[in-house]
Amino acid sequence: MFTWAMTLFIQRAEHRDTQAIHAKLDEILRSDHAASNITRIDDEEPEEIEKHRHRQQQGD
Repeated sequence: MFTWAMTLFIQRAEHRDTQAIHAKLDEILRSDHAASNITRIDDEEPEEIEKHRHRQQQGD
């Protein structure tokens, strides 16, 4: 019973954290119009996303 309760507790905490991250990212995208083209990155393959991240880090 304890294991089941802890599993639910951990899953709920992870879900809350994920929702908070998404809310923060949404706010950033709304505030920075130059970032609006990044919203399509979800459709890319992981390798392409890593390449994009690397290009962004090189530009900083």
